Amino acid sequence: MNSNNQNEYNASSTTSVSNDSNRYPLANGPTNALQNMNYKEYLRMSEGYDREYSASPGALVSGKEAIKVGIDIVGKILGGLGIPFVPQIVSFYNFILDQLWPSNSVSVWEQIITLVEELVDQKITEYARNKALAELKGLGDALNVYQQSLEAWLENRNDTRARSVVSNQFAALDLDFVGAIPSFAVSGQEVPLLAVYAQAVNMHLLLLRDASIFGEEWGFTSYEISTYYNRQVQLTSQYTDYCVKWYNTGLEKLKGTRAENWLEYHQFRREMTLMVLDLVALFPNYNTHTYPLETKAQLTREVYTDPIAFNLSGAAGFCRPWSKYTGISFSEIENAVIRPPHLFNVLRSLEINTVRGTILGNTKDYLNYWSGHSLRYNFIGDTTVRENNYGYLTSEKTRIELDTRDIFEINSTAASLANYYQETYGVPESWLHMVQWDSPYYTSSYLYSKTHTTGEGCTQVYESSEEIPVDGTVPVNEGYSHRLSYVTSLFFQKIINTFYTNGTLPVFVWTHRSADFTNTIYPDKITQLPIVKTYTLPSGTSVIQGPGFTGGNILKRTSTGRIGTFRINLTGPLTQRYRVRIRYASSSDINFRVTHAGKTVNDYFFSKTMKQGASLTYETFKFASFTTPFRFENTSGEIGIDVYNFLSSGEVYVDRIEVIPVDATYEAEQDLEAAKKAVNALFTNTKDGLRPGVTDYEVNQAANLVECLSDDLYPNEKRLLFDAVKEAKRLIQVRNSL
Repeated sequence: MNSNNQNEYNASSTTSVSNDSNRYPLANGPTNALQNMNYKEYLRMSEGYDREYSASPGALVSGKEAIKVGIDIVGKILGGLGIPFVPQIVSFYNFILDQLWPSNSVSVWEQIITLVEELVDQKITEYARNKALAELKGLGDALNVYQQSLEAWLENRNDTRARSVVSNQFAALDLDFVGAIPSFAVSGQEVPLLAVYAQAVNMHLLLLRDASIFGEEWGFTSYEISTYYNRQVQLTSQYTDYCVKWYNTGLEKLKGTRAENWLEYHQFRREMTLMVLDLVALFPNYNTHTYPLETKAQLTREVYTDPIAFNLSGAAGFCRPWSKYTGISFSEIENAVIRPPHLFNVLRSLEINTVRGTILGNTKDYLNYWSGHSLRYNFIGDTTVRENNYGYLTSEKTRIELDTRDIFEINSTAASLANYYQETYGVPESWLHMVQWDSPYYTSSYLYSKTHTTGEGCTQVYESSEEIPVDGTVPVNEGYSHRLSYVTSLFFQKIINTFYTNGTLPVFVWTHRSADFTNTIYPDKITQLPIVKTYTLPSGTSVIQGPGFTGGNILKRTSTGRIGTFRINLTGPLTQRYRVRIRYASSSDINFRVTHAGKTVNDYFFSKTMKQGASLTYETFKFASFTTPFRFENTSGEIGIDVYNFLSSGEVYVDRIEVIPVDATYEAEQDLEAAKKAVNALFTNTKDGLRPGVTDYEVNQAANLVECLSDDLYPNEKRLLFDAVKEAKRLIQVRNSL
């Protein structure tokens, strides 16, 4: 047989096993029955498929649905950030109601609570559970009434009765959230209730945003609108820090010394990232003052599906769960399969190596399996292709080129070849499902398949969609939220009381689709560029784990120099002007410099945001906002971020930069602010006298700034500022005549 089969299949919308089944040696030999079978039916031929998946609560049906709800809500929000169009707001509330309070009898909230209870092995009290569910039902009913009233008013905004009803229901629903949220933060039960808390506070923040969008039309005073806005800002910080604190608390409690402890820890980290941390990362984007335009946000964090290794309890014969009997320690697998913080990468190819595994005292049985692999990848915009190797490399290789395709789902078979003396763990099959970037309805699949004689009941099917759900009811390009970004593995050999275990445990790593591969800047959107999407890591800059609310890792620097360089692409005309702001935390006052095409376009001093050695919390991150707009010189190019003027032992952390399109109104506002500042600087604080030392030059410069103001936008302001400049000139003449 050919051990390096190029098993790739293409389809316009669906994928099934090739009819030429004899080309591909399968688990226990192909038969004609395979010819009319799709891949899921084939994979489910494994006798162990329906047995207990004891170490993976995330694979339970209810758990999968709870995770899918979390993923879908995050995806919906990502598609409507900034101040959305009115139909989007109504549509979003409908979506939330359908997701969290479906019309069928399924209680999504109970599924969410049960999932987290199983993850942390802690049941909440019956009273707390019933109280939380009752509060959630009340919130769902009230949100439904508010949504209907909002929709009715939007259909006729001049209807005073409809306006009064919706504004009153807005205020009432706000108070409902204020009263209910403590029921999702019960002392001693914060962790099992955390996913519920995150969804509830997310809805509360989105509701408060409505005051900024509609408050003026509803008849709210400026003070009332400002009060709601200030509460939204304050609660964003409070809710964020709460979620991160209890996520970390829950994760820390699951640490142990054994592999089975690690698997629980690993699953909590993945599933709470999908249900809590991804949501938290979006909270700041609801601020309409900061994001008055449509906004492109990106999640760059990675999530890892479970190691592909036989892990079923109660199997026949000698095969045993890897997490309980291999002697692998918690730290051993954590260090082997979890990547250290790194720049965001694009996977280009995967080359799988195969080894023939046998066991002592048995010359008949064998297991050809995935023993190691090589990865080729690059950073965003980087032409350098890097390569990493994992596991045990052999001469038998199977190469999969991704080109311009995403791997969105992987279905694998794990096998255990075992007897009284030895157990070998391996993966003889993986079916990788791909979709074309530029032809999203065109899918293909690649089958890595090797022969084995594993005993009955010693195989287990892993479907990545059980852990990161894919919506199979819609076209593929709409149904997947994550793409494969990397593959790690643990290659191990252990002897425990003369019993020998060995094998390779591949682990698939996934990133969210919101993170694009081109760093595209839009002429009509605020574009967020996570700092880990730079293509270089300069000396003195390091990638560190994000604090939990940034949606990915961040960069750190402790001395003057370059933080990073983005390679970007433009979709708009070169005449469009932009400004930049940087989300940062720093224990030192610093200067940020922004460069483009070898030129400095922004350079300014910014204050420290935290004390040295302080923890990174939501409030420690601020924006370094530049007001001077600039134009890009080409449709592709670079943006560099430098920092200097550090105090000794200072630290600066950068989360992302944001590129904001500037319109004529914004520039006119900036011109007005500059003119007002220049004119005010001519006078004393009481404005009734000239400031000592003012020169004719300063007065003339102020006059020039006033002259440049728009007559159409600011006729009164321009007139008043000219009057002030005339007075300054008069006072200078009086002073000079003395």
